[in-house]
Amino acid sequence: MASTEIIPGVYAIRGKFAGEFGFIASYLIISESEALIIDPGTAGDPGDKVKKTLKEFGLNHKSDLVGIVCTHGHPDHAGGAGRLRRETGAPIMIHSADADLLRDPSSFLNERLLMDRAQRLAMKFDKSPLRVNYRDLEPDRLLSSGDNIQVGNLSLRVIPTRGHSAGHCCFLEPKEKILFSGDEVNNFPNDPRKFYVDLSGSIVAKLAAIDTLSKLGIDYLLPTHDVPALFGDVQLQFEGVRDGIIHLQDTILAHLEARGEADVEQLEFDIQQSRSVPIPTTLGALLATTIQVTLEGLAEAGLVKDLGKGIWVII
Repeated sequence: MASTEIIPGVYAIRGKFAGEFGFIASYLIISESEALIIDPGTAGDPGDKVKKTLKEFGLNHKSDLVGIVCTHGHPDHAGGAGRLRRETGAPIMIHSADADLLRDPSSFLNERLLMDRAQRLAMKFDKSPLRVNYRDLEPDRLLSSGDNIQVGNLSLRVIPTRGHSAGHCCFLEPKEKILFSGDEVNNFPNDPRKFYVDLSGSIVAKLAAIDTLSKLGIDYLLPTHDVPALFGDVQLQFEGVRDGIIHLQDTILAHLEARGEADVEQLEFDIQQSRSVPIPTTLGALLATTIQVTLEGLAEAGLVKDLGKGIWVII
């Protein structure tokens, strides 16, 4: 079998090991002979296993897959959407704030990450799950807060979180208390404190989302880059994410106070050298981008200010 059952009707289709990003998982929901895929993965993996999995369950990929849902528009979650739609005819669904990442995939590197020209050029040869190697496409349905996605007799509630990216959504199945969390919770495997956000994201929104999600009474937390968390372990994951965000904020403030003033590059160096918080290491732009967004959140809280030309100080 290409899939692993989480609970009856919900299956994880796990892709190949992707280094720091772990095993990228797509989730398949089957109800009343209808199927829905959440996060088709990269342009090749694990979405290429969806047809095989549907066949193993006696379903027709041309008629029984009713939707391809993306938690957000990053390449490791939505890169495989176009290929899967061509093979199945199923509609692609994504929040409107991340739809432009499908319409213009190059905008992920050009607008969502803090990168210079040389870094963008290097990404063309990158082999990580964040490489952009797929064509532009128009989504079929734009999601918004309060929407529901139907598959058989199950209904998923759309919960925009807007932390990891402006269009990030989680999806709640209330009967079994399942949350498909994408990258908002457990952004990397084995450590819920480790995370990144893109330039459209928000630390303030991420903290608020974690607070909201933690009160939903979730029994099954299904992230894309980590193993599912069940029952009592779910709250530990939420607490870990919250601790990671607050720890990063405190670390940035401490380094900024020690320097007097600093730019993102200097803070990035200090954080890497201190090794005081878990940080992404595969792609340097992920840390730099997250520091920038965190500084903007701290500025919103009145704790720091930008003096201009990217120089930050504590107020």
